[in-house]
Amino acid sequence: MIRRRKLFIAALLLALAGQGQAHRGEVVAAPPAASAPLPASDDPLTYVDPMIGTNGDGHVFPGATLPFGMVQLSPSNARDGWKWTSGYHFSDTVIDGFAHTHISGAGLGALGDILLMPTRVAGTAAGPLDRPGSGYRSRFSHAREHAEPGYYRVHLDDADVDAELTATLRTGFHRYSFNDPRDRYVVIDPLHAVGDDHAYRSEIEWVSDREIRGWRRTIGPSAGDRAVYFVARFSKPFVRVQLTDDDRLVAGREREGAAVRALLQFAPGGDGKVEVAVAISHTGLAGAQANFAAEAAGRDFDQVRADAQRIWRTRLAAITADDPSAAKKRIFYTALYHASIAPNLISDVTGTYYVEGKVRRSRIPQYSNFSNWDTYRALHPLLTITDPAQAGRIVASMVSRHSEAGLILPSWEAVGHDNRVMIGYSMVSPIADAVLKGLPGVDPRAAYAAIRASAFDRTKNSNVYDRNGMDGYLTYGFVPAEVASSVSKTTEQNYEDWAIGRVAAKLGLKADAALFARRATGWRQLYDAKTGYLLPRLADGRFVPMRRDDWGDLNRHYVSGNIWAYSAYTPQDMAAAIRLHGGRAAYADWLDGIFRDTRPIGGEQHVDLSGFIGRYGHGDEPGHEMAYLFDLAGQPWRTQYYVNRVMREMYTDRPDGLVNNDDLGQMSAWYVMSALGFYPVTPGDLTYQIGAPYLRHARIALGGGRALTIDAEGLSDDNIYVQSATLNGRPFTADYLTHAQIMAGGTLRFTMGPRPNRDWGSRPADTSLGAFDDRAPVAIAQRAPWAPYDGVDDPRFATTRTVVLRADQPGVTIRYTTDGRDPDARAALLAAPLTIDRDTVVKAVTIDLRLGRSTVLTRRYVKSLLVAGPAGYPRIAIAEKGIGYGAADGSMLIDGVTGTAAYGDRKWTGRLGTITATIDLGAPRAATTLTLGYLDDATNGIMPPRRIEILAGQSPDALAPIAARDIAPWRGMRQQAERISVPLPGRAYRYYRIRTIAWGDLPASLSAPGRAAWLFLDEINLQ
Repeated sequence: MIRRRKLFIAALLLALAGQGQAHRGEVVAAPPAASAPLPASDDPLTYVDPMIGTNGDGHVFPGATLPFGMVQLSPSNARDGWKWTSGYHFSDTVIDGFAHTHISGAGLGALGDILLMPTRVAGTAAGPLDRPGSGYRSRFSHAREHAEPGYYRVHLDDADVDAELTATLRTGFHRYSFNDPRDRYVVIDPLHAVGDDHAYRSEIEWVSDREIRGWRRTIGPSAGDRAVYFVARFSKPFVRVQLTDDDRLVAGREREGAAVRALLQFAPGGDGKVEVAVAISHTGLAGAQANFAAEAAGRDFDQVRADAQRIWRTRLAAITADDPSAAKKRIFYTALYHASIAPNLISDVTGTYYVEGKVRRSRIPQYSNFSNWDTYRALHPLLTITDPAQAGRIVASMVSRHSEAGLILPSWEAVGHDNRVMIGYSMVSPIADAVLKGLPGVDPRAAYAAIRASAFDRTKNSNVYDRNGMDGYLTYGFVPAEVASSVSKTTEQNYEDWAIGRVAAKLGLKADAALFARRATGWRQLYDAKTGYLLPRLADGRFVPMRRDDWGDLNRHYVSGNIWAYSAYTPQDMAAAIRLHGGRAAYADWLDGIFRDTRPIGGEQHVDLSGFIGRYGHGDEPGHEMAYLFDLAGQPWRTQYYVNRVMREMYTDRPDGLVNNDDLGQMSAWYVMSALGFYPVTPGDLTYQIGAPYLRHARIALGGGRALTIDAEGLSDDNIYVQSATLNGRPFTADYLTHAQIMAGGTLRFTMGPRPNRDWGSRPADTSLGAFDDRAPVAIAQRAPWAPYDGVDDPRFATTRTVVLRADQPGVTIRYTTDGRDPDARAALLAAPLTIDRDTVVKAVTIDLRLGRSTVLTRRYVKSLLVAGPAGYPRIAIAEKGIGYGAADGSMLIDGVTGTAAYGDRKWTGRLGTITATIDLGAPRAATTLTLGYLDDATNGIMPPRRIEILAGQSPDALAPIAARDIAPWRGMRQQAERISVPLPGRAYRYYRIRTIAWGDLPASLSAPGRAAWLFLDEINLQ
């Protein structure tokens, strides 16, 4: 069971010197109060529309926040599902209330901490979703809703209340205007949560007639097991407080329980306005109190709103954008706004913060919500230009996970919990880029220690995309295809290794620099000269047969099934990629073919792969650099064409203006950089590939009086191609910029026209790769001997089995064991085929005197009645509908393929509920044992079965029970594949029915009541 940590309310940790000061290093100051207001036409705030991306699949929230703040105070709807991962979706018409934390534009749902809601209903129940107004939830209309940076308001129709929101870094400010002079209530609901988060414990204390404080504990796959604490102080006294547990009244001024809420009643009359400031903390009540004292004490709503807008105005004014199209400016400034929301602060003003189950302290401001698999591509590089100091603070926080907390860098961290939802070790990129650019506040040696440790870690296995495959990766240079998403993992990790090597070289670590430079080229072994694609390759050296016209195979080997993006994802080794394709022109034609390929693909498309131009899907981040690769091949006009198409077709100024989830600002950062006219194809190489400006004029303030001005003379909807360019008045023919050129400032002026100028930027010397022989051969070195393999995939046998192991290369030996130990050079030599007559685990390696030892082949051979039966048998039938994972007909349950501990290996059969499988052997056969595998992975909602029942007989309509087994009590949170055996009587039956009874609803500590657990089974065998 999940052990609830006892609440410990300490005294205030520090007497804050100079309350109101931020945690050291944070930049939250507004411009001087005396500064003159900007004219409306020049005020960037007037062009930001936080509603852009709230519809469709943008997944952003419209509420109030500060740049990189802890609080995201926003309306929350009650519905779950893909469209509601931020807690709000434009299609909804009902608001549950206003919660203080939300994730901006993510592909996962979490948070929604500490909800407040004004209401006229005297109760703490939200009420049925189809009857808003019966509880505290209320209908609303977009016609009476407004959002701008740092401020949100809406009219709640059922409550007849105008609600306004604003925020400081760690405090949410609410103002409720009750239009009805009579019933005035505010509900405090700590139990509200977004997505898969589940609040299972809460406490509320009535401190005074103006103050409430408390906490809630939450668990979920995205944000982990955590607590959020709050202190809420109201502008008016409440006349009554009612505490409830599970919406039943309880006595007293303080209550802890499974579902504690509070109803506050205010006196009728007066102006009907109630303000409340709510400070939160992830560490304890002392942290929330300290945050309140520093940021909320003595301040009212209007003051905080004005400060929030000054802070946002300063932030957005870092780039001045001008264009005749107001729509372009709205899209641009909204994208800049969305690219400034995350990562989010998680440390209190005292320096305390919560990461991976512990409260810690640091002098470094701590951030989380690191969606680095997405954001390393453009968001972090953008920050290094627009705000190097803030970029440095974020990276210093990343580094401190290793240097101070002693952790391996997270792969996807949400409020201090590494949910391991993605692949690779992508946090390496922003850290390496920061070191190479010399960002302030980043210790190069500590940074290098952190990123180097990630490159050898074997523990960060993805909860969605299977194991990280590091054993094979470190042996061969690529992740073998036995592991899911192997090609994606290879290319991502190759790039990350290159970035590590760049830092090693800067620090003078020559051996490491050479090591990681070599590791960065492993993708070459996956290159298929016939198609130009990178294809999955097994540890035994064989390429996997794979359909490219069906999503099923593609989703197995590439994240989101995106073979096109990952076949082009070699940014650190582009000269080799161009050579392998046959030269610059051939590479450009191959790439162009991807953008023009519109042939249909069968099967189920991954939800993240969207926004298509041909096979290019802009909604999936790994391809975000693809349009810019034409620059490297000396054809920048193609870059200009495709980048312009993406900007015109994939971004609008409507609520559905994003083609997919913004992924904590990456989609928006791509737009900002592309609108300026350049993009970081390879973060860490200190260059940016030029597309073409999308705005007539832009000015980037660089600090110290420096600025880079970008002008596009003649730019129009038709004039999208660069004809010529000057930098500081001198002809500029390069199709790239260096980081030093950008940060030095100056004026970059483009002349635009309606047709491509194929001379500008096209010479080899004009590219960032420089002149090189683009047809020279490429060294593709095998790093280790291929592993042995059995040419017969099915490991089952009837009576005896002759095991023939092969290795597809001359001059090697095969060593093996059957006792469970990994073989080495002293293990038995395989000189002839093995003959076995019982269940046997064979482990084997190939040994080569020059290349060393292969990875270990592990094969579990099992006796089975499911082989060598009558022709066309066995057959299997599933009684229930709704198989949601794996083959609907149940065939994967008897195919001989055994699932691993990661459901992402695509070898399991899963359903929300019981699975009843009937196996027809074709003739009566006696079985003495049934074995069955199941997955125990409660983090992902997968529970073990409660019981297995076996029936048998000669007719499927007349089966009798022959055996059963109850599963041992659940052993708590883990990720484990289990195989169990059930003795059978040994009589001959033709039909065997295996009823695997599902757990039912997830445990109350993991989920809201009524949420069914998944049942995942892998392989049924009869012996």
